[in-house]
Amino acid sequence: MTPSLPRGAKKYSQTKTFDETTIPQPLLSNHSTKPNSWGLIVIKNGQLIYTRINQEARILNSETPGVILPGELHKIAPDGPVTFHIEFYHDADAQVADRDSDEVAL
Repeated sequence: MTPSLPRGAKKYSQTKTFDETTIPQPLLSNHSTKPNSWGLIVIKNGQLIYTRINQEARILNSETPGVILPGELHKIAPDGPVTFHIEFYHDADAQVADRDSDEVAL
């Protein structure tokens, strides 16, 4: 089953747009969000390889975004030329202290 954002999730931040040459190094290795932060990998052009811990790698493209589950280890890799950004969401009832900061440091 492909995960999806929870009903009522609220967007609170977004990264700048990256391409295959500007992806921050931490995104290429296993990393995670805080327990109440969800992510959405939005592909504008091209493809990314998205790997969630203990899951098969998936190809993401403009029609197939990647949902990042709270606290789950994951990583990405470019699959040729690509442009994308990552949006961050929290559950409607999450407190600010329980999610990643408003400023995404990427």
